[in-house]
Amino acid sequence: MKTHRHRIAIIDDDPFVTKHLTQHFSDRLPQTEIVGIGNPIAPVGFDVYIVDREFGEDSCGQELVQRVKKVAPNSLIIAYSAFLDRDFLRSLVLEDCEGAFDKGSLEELEKMTLLIEDFLATGSVPAKARQSNQGTIHLILNLVREWNTRLSRNGQASVKYHNNV
Repeated sequence: MKTHRHRIAIIDDDPFVTKHLTQHFSDRLPQTEIVGIGNPIAPVGFDVYIVDREFGEDSCGQELVQRVKKVAPNSLIIAYSAFLDRDFLRSLVLEDCEGAFDKGSLEELEKMTLLIEDFLATGSVPAKARQSNQGTIHLILNLVREWNTRLSRNGQASVKYHNNV
């Protein structure tokens, strides 16, 4: 009986990031096929999709997550970006993206790796991970709210916060 070989797609236009993640996941998951994709496309046939937000000057991460969700509704979709602002995070939640991780943090890379390992082992996202992602989003919203409060005291508030998440 032939077993299913897991596949991870890294959709990112930065060749350094793609190479780094490919090496990282090859070391951690040696039986998994890792494929780097430098264009914002949604290929079929992967278990996990790691998606960047920015491709050149285009911020098309949300649309890319939507396309991936259509072609692979049972796959794990993760945003891995240096740009994780409130609006982008909110859009990811609405698109049922399973996680958002900061490219600049080794701690975030480890959390992302653990999520992927759990998903590949069980075929589902642990409830704990879903709660953690929601907590991160609410934490960011609270930080924006606090920032606005401090700036408004100085007459400098320019970031708008809408309590509709």
